[in-house]
Amino acid sequence: MTEKRPLQAELKSLRTEVQALKEQMTRYAVHPPMATDHPHIVRIEGVQSGEPMIRGAYVTVRGIVELTRLGQTPEQIVAEHSPRLSLAQVHDALSYYYDHPAEIETYIREHRGALKRATKLSREIAGQRKRGKSTARAKGAAHARR
Repeated sequence: MTEKRPLQAELKSLRTEVQALKEQMTRYAVHPPMATDHPHIVRIEGVQSGEPMIRGAYVTVRGIVELTRLGQTPEQIVAEHSPRLSLAQVHDALSYYYDHPAEIETYIREHRGALKRATKLSREIAGQRKRGKSTARAKGAAHARR
């Protein structure tokens, strides 16, 4: 009986993966990958905001560039994302960047700006929650004194 549970969990996981693949194929039918001037780099409307990405791996050129700026070598990036990425794909992403630096730098700036806005909003929400809890505690304490 205990052998059945892991098997059922695995089947459920596989069903979820199959459903995700079906949805992905539907998106491809509506928005097929658009080739670029680099063999491993494509764009898919509605995926990663249409940013250039590595075919089949869904890793953006921007992401590869930012990892190298953090000090990772192409070999380290491949090891970290194995088996999804090959060294040729990572080098092609970097080659795409060197051929289109203004475009990728724009994506980098946009994402840094979005991250700053999200961080600020997150801090504001956390502050509001904290103030709300403090107010609720104070009201509860005042009510308890009565």
